[in-house]
Amino acid sequence: MLYGIIYFIPVDYASAIPGSLIFAVILAIVAFIVIITFTVYYLYKIIASQQRRRYTGAESMINVIGTASNKIDKNGSGFITIDGVSWEVVNTGNEDIEKYDSVVVTGRTGLKLMVKKISK
Repeated sequence: MLYGIIYFIPVDYASAIPGSLIFAVILAIVAFIVIITFTVYYLYKIIASQQRRRYTGAESMINVIGTASNKIDKNGSGFITIDGVSWEVVNTGNEDIEKYDSVVVTGRTGLKLMVKKISK
């Protein structure tokens, strides 16, 4: 029958939709899982990068261990070696530092590092 321009064709939706609907739902679930996985991965990488040791600036020297190059009296200044680089330091600890003792950097003032002897 012709009613104007539109033809009325009966469609059996019960048999036509389920296969494609199941495929669409599975595809949406897979896409959602992939997006969530990438999001969680990159958030983990961002958070982990903020918790790592800083490798530049004054903050990178804090808690670094060095070796005394000479005897350093209490509240005195001297030199230490960190990774082959010589630094001028001030002893802020309660005891004298002997040559070749291990020291830890506790702070920085200008170009001088504040150190104290590592107790054994």
